[in-house]
Amino acid sequence: MAQDTRDSLVVLDSVDKWFGELHVLRDINLTVHRGEVVVVIGPSGSGKSTLCRAINRLETIDKGSISLDGQPLPQEGKALAGLRAEVGMVFQAFNLFAHKTILENVTLGPIKVRGLKKADAEAKAQQLLDRVGVGHQAAKYPAQLSGGQQQRVAIARALAMEPKVMLFDEPTSALDPEMIKEVLDVMVDLAQGGMTMIVVTHEMGFARTAANRVVFMSEGQIVEENTPEKFFTDPQSTRAQDFLSKILKH
Repeated sequence: MAQDTRDSLVVLDSVDKWFGELHVLRDINLTVHRGEVVVVIGPSGSGKSTLCRAINRLETIDKGSISLDGQPLPQEGKALAGLRAEVGMVFQAFNLFAHKTILENVTLGPIKVRGLKKADAEAKAQQLLDRVGVGHQAAKYPAQLSGGQQQRVAIARALAMEPKVMLFDEPTSALDPEMIKEVLDVMVDLAQGGMTMIVVTHEMGFARTAANRVVFMSEGQIVEENTPEKFFTDPQSTRAQDFLSKILKH
């Protein structure tokens, strides 16, 4: 079935990137549609995080093009700041401002970048903090929260900018096991609410339950992409079969 190109939100076209001699992204072609949840998996060093970071230009690319909502990614300056407002990013490290309260962390972007009035930004931030289950912690500082709570604040902070797409780069890999579920639950809720998401993760349960599509990367290439059901039950490539046999045994 032909995809409706008007519905394409993020398009990577023949993207290449090198770190010195290392060819980290090799001829990447990927289209993510509005409302789609794409989970990117693969062994360490396969280029997953670099791919994610290239989409909001935290990493530059050497060849090819990336566009968001029909517009090529801007190179620098104000236009780039504008792009970053359209693309929410949640990292492995929570990257919260330690000297600002939870509420201030979430209101900063909407006030400074979106020009929201403080009272409006605070009302909206409180709603989002409630939504991710940390509303009662709004007056605290990041160090007073658990890792799982901090990561949920980071998600609320990204959502406060009303992004068109959310990027998650291994958002649970720095968390203790009991905190992983609370973050994944928030992400599943977002996915069910229709948020366009690109998620780099090792959490196969999340990939199975929340993804519309699984993209498997190895050595800088997209080796295979399919629905979670097909990918996990019948991987087509030997590299994917090998990867799954290693991780699903444990």
